[in-house]
Amino acid sequence: MHFYTIPSFLFLLHTATSDPLTTTPQLPSLNGVLDHVVVYQPLPAAPEYKSDDSFNARGMEHVYLLTNTFLDLIQRDDVLPKGINTSMIINAVGEGPASTLQFMKAHWQDLLLQYIGVLTTGVFGLLLAIILPLIGLFFCCCRCAGKCGAYPDSHYDKRSDACKRFFTGVLLAVFVIAAMFGSVCAFVTNHYTFTGWTDLTRKMDISLDDTGHYFQHTGDSVHVLLVTNFAELEEVVNDILDESGPTLKKQLANITEAVAIETLNDLVSGLSKVKRNLRDISDDTNELEAKVAQLQDGLSRSQRSLTSALEGCTSNQVCEKFLSQYNLDKDLAMADDFLKIKFKMPAITGVLSDISDLIENDIEEKVLVGKAKFDLIEKQIEQSIEDIKPKVKTELREMGKQLEAQNGKIKAALQGLDLAVIQKDIPKLDTHTLKYVEYRYYVGLVMASAILLILFCFILGLFYGMCGKRPGGLYGDDCCNTGTGASFLVSGIYFTFLFSFLLLLLTTAHFLLGAGVEKAVCQTLLAPHQSDIFQQIDQHYFQPTLNEVLNDASNGNNRYSATKLISDCHTNDTIYNILKLESVYNITELTNWRSHYGIGEYIENLKNKLQIGELSGITLLTPETTHDLEELARSEISDMDFSKFSDILEDEITKIDLRSFIRHLRTLREQVSRYPSLKFVATKLDNEALYLENMNKVVETVKLTLRHLKQSVTQLEKNIKFNKSSMREAIHTLIGQANRATSVIRSKGPQLIGDLTGRYVSETVGLIDEYVDRVLTSIEREVGYCAPLSTSYNATVVAFCHEIVDPFNGFWASIGWCFLLFLPCICLSVSLISLYRKSEGYPGPLVETETQPLDKKRRDRARGHRRTPSGFPEVTHSRALPPVPGEVEERAHSRYRDTSATRHIEPPRYTSNPSLNQRSPPSAPSGEYERPPPYYYPGP
Repeated sequence: MHFYTIPSFLFLLHTATSDPLTTTPQLPSLNGVLDHVVVYQPLPAAPEYKSDDSFNARGMEHVYLLTNTFLDLIQRDDVLPKGINTSMIINAVGEGPASTLQFMKAHWQDLLLQYIGVLTTGVFGLLLAIILPLIGLFFCCCRCAGKCGAYPDSHYDKRSDACKRFFTGVLLAVFVIAAMFGSVCAFVTNHYTFTGWTDLTRKMDISLDDTGHYFQHTGDSVHVLLVTNFAELEEVVNDILDESGPTLKKQLANITEAVAIETLNDLVSGLSKVKRNLRDISDDTNELEAKVAQLQDGLSRSQRSLTSALEGCTSNQVCEKFLSQYNLDKDLAMADDFLKIKFKMPAITGVLSDISDLIENDIEEKVLVGKAKFDLIEKQIEQSIEDIKPKVKTELREMGKQLEAQNGKIKAALQGLDLAVIQKDIPKLDTHTLKYVEYRYYVGLVMASAILLILFCFILGLFYGMCGKRPGGLYGDDCCNTGTGASFLVSGIYFTFLFSFLLLLLTTAHFLLGAGVEKAVCQTLLAPHQSDIFQQIDQHYFQPTLNEVLNDASNGNNRYSATKLISDCHTNDTIYNILKLESVYNITELTNWRSHYGIGEYIENLKNKLQIGELSGITLLTPETTHDLEELARSEISDMDFSKFSDILEDEITKIDLRSFIRHLRTLREQVSRYPSLKFVATKLDNEALYLENMNKVVETVKLTLRHLKQSVTQLEKNIKFNKSSMREAIHTLIGQANRATSVIRSKGPQLIGDLTGRYVSETVGLIDEYVDRVLTSIEREVGYCAPLSTSYNATVVAFCHEIVDPFNGFWASIGWCFLLFLPCICLSVSLISLYRKSEGYPGPLVETETQPLDKKRRDRARGHRRTPSGFPEVTHSRALPPVPGEVEERAHSRYRDTSATRHIEPPRYTSNPSLNQRSPPSAPSGEYERPPPYYYPGP
C-alpha cells in the first residue's frame, strides 16, 4: 500500500524584543502543506497456477540419456537440408501425390544425405529382420542334419570341456543379465508411453487454464492501475481543491503562530465549562468534608459501643476469638492518609466570581473578533481560486477517461487471444487418438512379452545347465538336468529366429517414428531459436497469424515473431515489453501529463490567481482583550492544587472492610445468642451491626462523590491548562504567540501566503507525479511477468516430449538392445547345447588315446538322424577304464564287469556307469547288462 507522507511542520520564528508589533521578524521556514494521503488499492494477488514443468523420469533417466545420445550421434543439427524449406514441402504435399513424387525425385539425394544416419540404422534393422529368419531356417536344417550341435561328438567330456562349459555359461549369463535390463525397460517405457499420452490432454487443459488466468490477472492489474488507482487519486485531489482555503489558512496559522488565537478562542469559550467544573468541585468537596466528619464520628461511637458490649462476654471463648481478630481501637477508624486531606477549598468562590466578571465583560466576543479577522484570509483564498477549481477537476476527469480508454485497448489486446476455442478442441484429441494409442500399447506389450519369453528360455537354460545333473542313465532321470538346460537354450534360439522378423520390423518402425518426432518436434519445441524448421514455420505461418491477431493491440506498428516471443517469455520479461505495447500506448508519456491534459497549467495558475488584500492593518488581539486575558491569568485558579484529589485511593477510606467486619459481627451475635446469660450482649451486637451498615452506606456515598470529584478535576485541567503546567502559563504563552503572529502577518503575510500556495501547488502536483511513477514502475516491472506463461509452455512440452516421446524412444531402444544381445547369446548357446548334452565326465587321458582313425570313420558313418526313445535313458557308448591292479572294487567306467548275471526279470539296462551298483553285495544279481570290454592291453 502506498502512502503520500507529509512531513511534520517545523518552524523557527525569530522575534525581536519587547515590542513585537514594531519589529520586523524573519520569514519562517516552510515545510509540507498538505496532510492528505492517497491510499492506493494494491494490485490483485496472483492466481494459483497449477502447471508443473518438472519431469520425473521414474528410474528411466539413464535409458533416455543413452537413447538421446544415440539419436544425436546419427542425426544432423538441422531438420531440413539447405536447399529445402517447409513451404516447398507443404506446397508439394498440397498439390497431390504426383507433385509429392516429383519433389522426392528432385530432392531425394539431399534428403538421403540429411538423414543418412537414421536411414542407415533403419536399413540395418530391416536387413536384420530379413536375415535372421533365413539364418534360423539354415540353423534348423543344420540341426536336422545332425550338425550345429545337434549331437555331441562324444558322450563324455574332453579335457577342456568343463572349463569351456563354465566360462561360456558365465559369458552367456552376462549377456542374459544385460538383456534382462532391456526387457524390464521395455515393459516400463511401454507403460510410461501409454500413461503419458492419456495424461496429455489433462496437462494441456491445465496449461491453457493457467494461460487464461495469466491474461485475466494481467488485465485486472492494468485496470487497478489505470482506473481504480486513478479514481483514488482523483478523489484526494478534488478534496485538496475543495479544502484549499482551510488548508492554506491552517498552514499560515501554524507558521505564524496565529493558531494561538484559535486556542485562546477555545479557552475563553470554555470559561462556562470551567465555571461548571468549579461548581461541581466545590459541591463535591463540601459534601466530602461533611461526610468524612460524619463517618469519623460514627466510627468512633461504634468503637465505644462495641467495646462496652464486648466487656460483658470477655470470659466467653467466642468473644475472645473475635477480639483477637480485631483491634477495635485501631481497626474501626478511617485511614490515616484519608484524614490528612483537606477537601474544602474556599478560594473557589473567588475564582468563580472572577470568571463570571470576565464573561460579563464579553471576553469571548473580544477574542472572537480577532479570530474573525484571521478567518477572512481563508475566505479571500477561496474566492480567488473559485473559478479554477472546476477547470482542474474537468481536466483531471478527462485524464481519467483517456486512461480508461487505454485500459480498454490493452484489455482488448489481451482478450484477443481466444483460448476457449483451443481448449474446446482438446478433448477431441483423445477421441481421435486414444483408440490407436491403446492398440500400440498392446502391440508394445506383445513385443516386450516376446522378448521376455526368449529371455526366460535362456535363463532356464542357464539355470538347468549350471545347477542340474548330467543326463543320467537311470529311468526317470531325463528331466531337470543339463540336457533340459540344453533344450531350453535351443528353444530360446528357435524363438529368437521365429520372432525376429516381426519384432525387428516393428522396432524399426518405432525407431523411424520416434527419431523423426524427437528431431522435428521435440528439439524444435525445446529450443525454437536454434531450430531451422521452427524459424521457417514462424516466418511463413506464425508471424502472419500473430500479426493479424495482435494487429489491434499494436495498431499495425509492430511485427511479431513466435521465436522472439517465446525467448522473451522464457527470460521472464513483462507482457508490456514482450508485446511492445509502448507503440500502442507509451506509458512513459504519462510523465508529460502537464502539457497533454492541461492540468498542470491550471494548477500553476493558482499561484497567480491567489491574491490576498493588504494585511498590514490586521490585529489579532486588541490591548483591551489582552488586558482581560491577563486578568484571567492572574486568577487564583492557577494557584489551586487539584492534584491531591487525583491521588486519593477510593478503596482505602477505612482501615478495614466494613462489609466483612459486619458479617463477622453478625456471626458473633448468633454465637453469643446461644448463651442465655449473654442475650443482652447479643442485642447490643445486633444494634451495632445495623448502625455500621448505615456507616458503610456513608462510605459508598464518599466513594461515589470522590469519583465524581476526580472526573471534574480532570476536565477542569483540560479546559484551563492546554498542555501547560497552569492556566496562567498557558494564557501568557498564547498572548505572546498571538502578538508575534500579528507582527508576522502584517509584515510578511502576503509573501507567506504566496510561498504556501507554491508549496501547495507543488505537493498537489507531486501526488499526480507519484501516481505516474507508480503506474510506470508497476507496468514495466511488476504487471504481467511472463513466468506463468513460460511454465505453461514448458509443462506442455514436457508432457509430450519427456513423458511420451522419451519413453517411446526408450521402448524401441530397449527392444533393439535385447535383440543385439540375443545374437551373441545364440552363438554361445549353440556351443553350450552340445556341452550340456554330454552324459559322462572326463574319463582320463587313456580313453582319448583309444580313438583310432577307423573308429572315427565308423562313428561318423553311424551318426545320423536318430532319436532316443521317450522314457528310456540315453545309451552311451564310451569305453570303460580298466581296473587298477590291487583294487578290490571296480573303477568307474571299468570294462571288467561281472557278466554272469545275463538273465533278469527286467530287460537289461545298458549303462556305461557301473559304479551305480558297485556297492551291492556280490551275491545280488545285477539287473544290468554290462558289455564285455573290447580288445584291451594294459601294457607291460
